[in-house]
Amino acid sequence: MSDNKNNLIKMFTEEPKLLDVVNSNEHMAVLNILEQNSADFLNLKKDLLKYIYIKKDIILYNILESLIQKDLIKKIGVNENKVYYITEKGKKFINLYKDTKKEFEIW
Repeated sequence: MSDNKNNLIKMFTEEPKLLDVVNSNEHMAVLNILEQNSADFLNLKKDLLKYIYIKKDIILYNILESLIQKDLIKKIGVNENKVYYITEKGKKFINLYKDTKKEFEIW
C-alpha cells in the first residue's frame, strides 16, 4: 500500500466523519475551490457553479459549517465580509485524496 493511501486511511480512522466529506460532491467541490484561493460566500457560490448547482444558500452555509467543524476550512472577517480559506489539515486531506485517487484510480 502506498504512503498516501496509508495516510488517508489513517485520517479516516482517526476521524470517520471525513468519509462523509469524501462521499459528498458538494463538500469536495468547496475544498477544491478553496484549495486554489480563499473566497467570500458570493464568490465561492459563483465558483461552485462550474462544478455543481446548490439550490439554496442555506445548503452552502451548512456545507461550510460542516467543513469548519472538521477543521478543513476556516473563516475570517475581512471588511465586513466573511472569507473562507482552507487549513493546513484541509490541504493535507485534499492532496492525499487526489494523490490516492490518481494512484489507485478509486472513488
